[in-house]
Amino acid sequence: MTHVMRQRLKLVALLGLLSAPLPLAWAMLSAQVGIPEGRVANGALLPKVKPLTDWSLDYLVTENATDNVTENATGNPTDGAVGAKEAPGMPPLAARGADEQRFWLSWPESNQPQLAAAQAERWWRLHRALGKEAPRLGRLVVAEKAFVHPQVPGEQRALGRWPAPNDTTSAPHQLRLIDPHGQVVVAYGPEITPQAVMKDVRRLLKRNPVGPR
Repeated sequence: MTHVMRQRLKLVALLGLLSAPLPLAWAMLSAQVGIPEGRVANGALLPKVKPLTDWSLDYLVTENATDNVTENATGNPTDGAVGAKEAPGMPPLAARGADEQRFWLSWPESNQPQLAAAQAERWWRLHRALGKEAPRLGRLVVAEKAFVHPQVPGEQRALGRWPAPNDTTSAPHQLRLIDPHGQVVVAYGPEITPQAVMKDVRRLLKRNPVGPR
């Protein structure tokens, strides 16, 4: 075999090696084999909901509505103070000591006191489970006229109408995960579990580390 022929064979082999990923990817797509999991969230990703800044809410601040995730001696959330006053602005401005780079879990309060209290405690426990990352998450509960459950530590409250999705075909949301800019990034239905929400929250916090100050 001549030198020229050997060089040509090397070139053909190199071209074949470089072009191999394309037919391999096509075969994987056709057979649906070996494709990475496409689900990046446990709810509806980037739902058609207007940003938090446009929700037209009246935020409430009480003496006990601090951002510390605390508990009493029995391990249960303590009741909030009575006598809230209105405070304008987004939750990062209304909640005392809030971090402007905070993500938010938000949900509409149930009109059943027992269920509303259970929801508040469920998301309070999730918040506490974040440990040192807890200050990067806030909780915002919305009631249309008045609240029927005792306020728990770190819970930000607002009065107003829970905004429906812009897409009328979408199912009602029971919980929303909002980024620091007010954009709703994930929306959840009634079947969502705290474990699934925790995975999404941890994923977002990991992919959005706190910058140097």
